[in-house]
Amino acid sequence: MSVVNIHNVKLPTFAAPGGWMRVLMLVVAIACVALSASAGESVRKERRMITLGNDLYRSQKYAEAKLKYRAALEENPASAVARFNIGLCDVRLAGVNKDNDSISKQLMAEGVKALSEVAALGKEKPQLSAKANYNLGNIQFENSDYAGAIRMYKQALRLDPSFEDARRNLRIAQLKQQNQDDKSDDNKDKNQDQQDKQDKQDQQQDQQDKQDQQNQQPKEDEMSPQAAQQILNAVENNEQRARQGSNVNGEKSSGRGGSIRKW
Repeated sequence: MSVVNIHNVKLPTFAAPGGWMRVLMLVVAIACVALSASAGESVRKERRMITLGNDLYRSQKYAEAKLKYRAALEENPASAVARFNIGLCDVRLAGVNKDNDSISKQLMAEGVKALSEVAALGKEKPQLSAKANYNLGNIQFENSDYAGAIRMYKQALRLDPSFEDARRNLRIAQLKQQNQDDKSDDNKDKNQDQQDKQDKQDQQQDQQDKQDQQNQQPKEDEMSPQAAQQILNAVENNEQRARQGSNVNGEKSSGRGGSIRKW
């Protein structure tokens, strides 16, 4: 169907009353036909661009495919399919340009943005939104963000419970998350054991330092063996002199009583 040009339509004249009203209605009808024809042509062009882009994508010509998808998006800015496919091309191109870190990150960010916009459509376009969530989950999985991947896969399954690829990847991500948690717990236990061991060593060292410090300080009541022997000898000498003095005093007392009388 070709586009009707309103300017080339020759409008009839009417002499009877109400004729201009019929003319106005005819003009409106022609305009609607023209707009419908234009919209139909835009839809066909959008679909044609998407088909060409898909062929290029399957041939791994992602940059060329992206151009076709952009052309489709120009024909229909609301085309979720074109936006979804552009996101996939950006993700693929990010992998192709991984040696150039800045370009790769920029392409990946653009791809995630486009896929997120489609994922946000949710139940409005459930199957396409499920695929967008699934691919976002794969990106998270590649970045070892298993918790994020699990959230995306679950959302994909909420929108499309028959999505078996999402179900399989969800199980794999859950296993990876469990292994990651187990390793984290093992590392925590290992670090705690090392800390306990270090604390014990520090405590033993503190006790040793205190003991060494006490050994280095002189004790107030401490007496050397030589000094103890000297004191002991002095005590024994004093006791011996005391006994000798007692014997002398006894003999003198006996003399005071006079000499022994003989019978």
